[in-house]
Formats: sequence, C-alpha cells, structure tokens
Amino acid sequence: MNTDMTEVQKKQRASLYRKRGRSNKDLTNTIMNRRKITENKRIADERDNRIGLALSIHHAEGIDNPSNYPSVFNMNYCVLFWVYPDDQLATEFVSGSPELAWNQKYCIELDESRDCRFLYVEVLRCGSSSESSPGTSNGTRLVGRAKIPLPDLSGKTEGRYGLVRLEEDGYKAQGHITLSMKLIKIDQS
Repeated sequence: MNTDMTEVQKKQRASLYRKRGRSNKDLTNTIMNRRKITENKRIADERDNRIGLALSIHHAEGIDNPSNYPSVFNMNYCVLFWVYPDDQLATEFVSGSPELAWNQKYCIELDESRDCRFLYVEVLRCGSSSESSPGTSNGTRLVGRAKIPLPDLSGKTEGRYGLVRLEEDGYKAQGHITLSMKLIKIDQS
C-alpha cells in the first residue's frame, strides 16, 4: 500500500508540474537541487559544530618532594599536554616544589577523524641539578605523567589525578595534578 501511495503522489506531483508548465525533467532537477542544498546544509552544520576541549590546569602537589629529592629546590616546572602527539602544548614555567600552581586555561580543537579519548599530561622540571636526567643536554627531566580519559560531550571532569614517575627500578606513583576539562562547541564567529 505504501508503494501505491508513493506512485499516486508521484503522478499527482507530475500532473501538477505539467499544469504549471514544468516537465518531469524540471521536477527531477528541483528534487536534485533540494538534495544538494540539504547536503550542503548538513556539511555546514557539521563545520559549525566543531568540538573543543576546554582545559584548565590548576596545580600540582607532591612533585620533587624535598624529603625524597633534597638536591632539587626552587626549580622551574611546566606541564606538557596533548590529545594528539603531534599537537603538544605547554604551560608557562613556574618555580617551586613540591607545590606548583599554574591556573592556566586552554582550548584544544578535537578532530573527530582521529583518536581523541585521552588527555596526556607530563610535568617537566627544567634547569640543571644533580637530579637532572643525564641524557638531556638542557637539564629537563620528566617528573610525572598521567593519561586521563576525556569527559563525555555533556559532562565536565574535574579532579586530582595521580602522576607516575619513571625511576631506575620502574614507575613509581608520585604527586598529583589538579585540572578540569569540558567538551564544548567551538563558535564559528
């Protein structure tokens, strides 16, 4: 029955177009143009609905604790972070230890065609000291890292995340970083 209705509707539409002086070819072109407009609108809507990760890096604690690392004091630290390894960003440097505060905000545009499930965070100590990694010429040392799941589109994630540090005998839990994340629609204007 649905097929008959469709055929009847097609005949009525074709009859109406003939009365108005339009051919079936005009009808086909009109339908095709409507499809193109609809497709172009869908593509434009997708572009308008780009998603970004609003990220606030607040502070870290328990980094280079003086009781464990007495030769490390008043050093500079930054946070290196990324969703995609080829798009790494970094905070400004702050001094201190074991409590560090950045309080910086960022927005990272996400690409739906790439894997974007985690935020990767590394806390780096910069400068020279006896605790510096011997393999780095500039005295930069990784002092903590974390892999944090991104929030759902409708949610916000805020928390204190444990950091791990690579030591000679493997990874060791040391310190925490506090940050908040929210997925947002990026405005085109």
